[in-house]
Amino acid sequence: MSFDHGTLNIPLSKRGNINAQIDQFKADQAANAKLDRKARADVMAGQRMTAKGLVARVAEQRVLELAVRCNVTPATMRKQLKSDAHWQPALVIGLLAPKGA
Repeated sequence: MSFDHGTLNIPLSKRGNINAQIDQFKADQAANAKLDRKARADVMAGQRMTAKGLVARVAEQRVLELAVRCNVTPATMRKQLKSDAHWQPALVIGLLAPKGA
């Protein structure tokens, strides 16, 4: 919010209700933040569905390759992939998505 310097010379009682302006600004900021959170949640939900589908269809050979790379057992790798499909779906999509897709 920018003010004209001429406006600053007007007494506060004549400028309007500054508290109402502040409240409106805060309400607008909260509404924008809520929309941003909703958009991010929708994107995350879509990524989770994709990642969980990829984990369900992953070949045992790919799980074994990842397990060797991470120095863990294949069962531990599969468990980690399932966990990451929920918490870090973009990571799982990057690991398991077919190249060129």
